[in-house]
Amino acid sequence: MNIAQVSSLSGRGQGLLEVMIQEAPLLQTAEFKLEGSSHLVVTGRSKTTDSAARKEGDPGAKNTPTPNTTARNLALYTRNVYIDDVRRNDVAAGLQSVEGLRSFGDTQLRVEAKGLASELANEIINGIDANDVGGVYHMLGINQFVKDAAAAGQTARFGFTAAQIAALNKEVTLQLNTAANQDAFVELLEQEIVNVPGANALIMSGPLFARLGTIARRLGAAGETRNSFGVSVKTFANVPMIPVAGLAMDETYDAVVNAGSIFIVRFAEDTGVQIDTNSGIAFKDFDEVESIPAGMSRIQSFVNLSIRELNSIRRLSRITL
Repeated sequence: MNIAQVSSLSGRGQGLLEVMIQEAPLLQTAEFKLEGSSHLVVTGRSKTTDSAARKEGDPGAKNTPTPNTTARNLALYTRNVYIDDVRRNDVAAGLQSVEGLRSFGDTQLRVEAKGLASELANEIINGIDANDVGGVYHMLGINQFVKDAAAAGQTARFGFTAAQIAALNKEVTLQLNTAANQDAFVELLEQEIVNVPGANALIMSGPLFARLGTIARRLGAAGETRNSFGVSVKTFANVPMIPVAGLAMDETYDAVVNAGSIFIVRFAEDTGVQIDTNSGIAFKDFDEVESIPAGMSRIQSFVNLSIRELNSIRRLSRITL
């Protein structure tokens, strides 16, 4: 399901969701599934083992897989907006119109909705899957699931070993400043797209998004499609390109200090990369707060990332401009 399908919103809440998906295009692409606040992630095999070919009368190949289950919790992201009673009393005294106060409240809500959208998109990429120094639990991000590192620097997750996850990272070590280097990179990119069957997102930083767009136009690989929200999205070799502001160009190798990554992703429920949630985007309109002389509204999301199959993600790292 997309974020609109998994969120029960109407009226003002629906308007805030529209603001959020404009602010963070990654939320238009990510696949969401309803899961409990504490739940089990069941991962599947990406490949079969024996051949399906057989002689007449022989039994078919028998596979008895043992599912891997991982206990997971949702991370909590909440933003509240308070409007003090002093503002609401302006309406009661006839010094402010109801419409004016509502417009003021809507403005504050839009600011917080945009902030939540940017934070969620950043966490889908950079979430640390651990508590921060303040003890707050953050969701897992794809940048954390497949690190720019060898096996010793990876963390086994969802039943996948550190070595298996390390194999998902391809060190490119190319500067995309010449036609020859760009051609070599495109060949590598297309090879890795094949390794992610059904790939539906190329996730990258803003600078890499701009450079890959230039390369695509030069090679005739540029295109456009419309996503499930009817928004036009640029594509490379028919795969949507998704820029994420929080994805930094901060990788290093040799004397290079400003490299970045492109993630090839298949967002799909149960068979790929998905966002587990029991809320989608939840919105509660203004209500009285007894402990504070104010009215409050709340917008929030309870989410975490899960990777269901190894062939649903690849990382091309150490790319420079």
